[in-house]
Amino acid sequence: MGLEERRRRRIARRQSEILAAAARVFAEKSYANATTRDIAAEADVAEGTLYNYFGSKRDILLAIASEADAPMEAAVGQAMAMETRQAMVYMFEQALDLSAARLDFARTLVGEAWLDDHILQQFLMARLQAIHARLTEFIRARIAAGAFRPIEPDLGARVAMSIFGGLMLPVLRGVAPIPSAEERRALAEGIVDVLLDGVRARPLQP
Repeated sequence: MGLEERRRRRIARRQSEILAAAARVFAEKSYANATTRDIAAEADVAEGTLYNYFGSKRDILLAIASEADAPMEAAVGQAMAMETRQAMVYMFEQALDLSAARLDFARTLVGEAWLDDHILQQFLMARLQAIHARLTEFIRARIAAGAFRPIEPDLGARVAMSIFGGLMLPVLRGVAPIPSAEERRALAEGIVDVLLDGVRARPLQP
């Protein structure tokens, strides 16, 4: 590995550390009430060091918004190649795991989107629309393959996102604890069960 590559990796690592620290500070204090001094203290760097990586507190917020849903998009992207029930469970479990691991990023994004139209439209809504489009495409493909009964793909995608969002919203708000790994697995199983089988009682098998 050359010196330039090591330098790029070092910069990327420090940027990630600063963003993680800022997300924790913003989630706790809110963006408006946090200062660059707070972020620097949380990241264990000098305040002036922040400006070697980001031009302002606003730039840090925008970088967090850019990264907040990237892992979620990656998890949804895996759905395009999934054909079994257990594969779908794995997809939702991964999405729940990623949400739990990056909770401060998600809290910052959702909290600031409520107050900042730019964050709402350019980051939160754009990401949600991208996820919705991929889920719609997935459902349409599974209908064409005969795996799903004929439904409106757009509606199916909205239902899936609503179930997931409804489960995570209390956690994002801080009024419910982060589900354990076992609970996240059970939630993923439950989401897939409702999506694929609904809530109607099924006849007993002979």
